[in-house]
Amino acid sequence: MRLPTDCRAIIAGFIQHRVADAGASGVVLGLSGGIDSATALAIAVEALGAETVHGLLLPHGETVSTGMAAAHAAALAVETREVDIAPLASAFGDATPFFESREQQGNLRARLRMVLLYGAAAERGALVLGTSNKSELLTGYYTKWGDGGADLLPLGDLYKSQVQLLATALGVPAAIRERPPTAELWEGQTDEGELGLPYAQLDQLLAALERHDSPAKMVARGVPEADAARVAALVQRSIHKRIFPPVCKLGRRTVGIDWRETTGVRR
Repeated sequence: MRLPTDCRAIIAGFIQHRVADAGASGVVLGLSGGIDSATALAIAVEALGAETVHGLLLPHGETVSTGMAAAHAAALAVETREVDIAPLASAFGDATPFFESREQQGNLRARLRMVLLYGAAAERGALVLGTSNKSELLTGYYTKWGDGGADLLPLGDLYKSQVQLLATALGVPAAIRERPPTAELWEGQTDEGELGLPYAQLDQLLAALERHDSPAKMVARGVPEADAARVAALVQRSIHKRIFPPVCKLGRRTVGIDWRETTGVRR
């Protein structure tokens, strides 16, 4: 899988345009020590300059990822702040039984990080720059109103395999690029383990769906039927994450249906 032509310049221009159109001071993003946030950080610095980019380190307890992310940000001369979200998550657990399952604990942590990112962005008059890639967006591998909450998604039209290529081009450290992708939701958790497929294979199947290939056509090309069906189901089940909450249409033009927006993000 290749990078789209001139994608580096296009993404940098996209960031510049969105920030300028919003009248924002720059961007804030969460730094996890993973390849997506590291790549987003590097391209944001390229687009805006380090002085207008701010990174938040939001670990849940001690983790090696924090050091990796901090070192990369320092190498790019980006200011960072660290907030351990463990006490915040514990406070929710003490107050209500809603977050007892492993899944809900993960969602809570993602949403707490979103709250902190928007707090930091409001403090600086900045936009929240999201780090999700196309593989995650299409399969729903993110938390609604959590890591899916952002003002702009510069990597959102690049599959994970393409983000890896862009990371190399931007000089993201090998230690970050070669680390198995993980949200560190629990011991031994990995993205590919959760998704059930290696990213290289997943991305090829998603690209086939983008071309409007049917699961049957993929099977005819030698793709295991179970894999084709699994990926198609992931895309179908996560539609609700990719659309504005449905509005009951009553007026001439309805938000999320036929009210067309043309300007950037504003607060």
